Amino acid sequence: MRRAIVILGVVATVVMCAPAAAVAHHSAAMFDSTTEMTLQGTVVEWQWRNPHCTLRMDVKGTDGTVKTWSVATANIADLSKRGWSRRTLNVGDAVTVVIRPARSGEPVGMIETVTLPDGQKIR
Repeated sequence: MRRAIVILGVVATVVMCAPAAAVAHHSAAMFDSTTEMTLQGTVVEWQWRNPHCTLRMDVKGTDGTVKTWSVATANIADLSKRGWSRRTLNVGDAVTVVIRPARSGEPVGMIETVTLPDGQKIR
């Protein structure tokens, strides 16, 4: 009887903790939600993977120097529902990306929209 109560207690604890673990995720606090920045550049890499798909792109600054930005978007499941795929972006594509930049000033951000080489805008 005592063993059954202990097992039941362990199972109940696991069940109660599971939802918290399932929704646990890092916050978007590192991004400035009040600022939008537009980047024009060339795709260096399109990482189609979870937990976030990531676009790495070279952006030429006003001073002529090139900086590689790493900008994230949603996960594969969410992007697929909106029409994205692993072939949406290709190395060498010239794209325009609107992002929420990092508060730190690092060349990272969260994607709001992407304008593809054919002019199509995707979210």
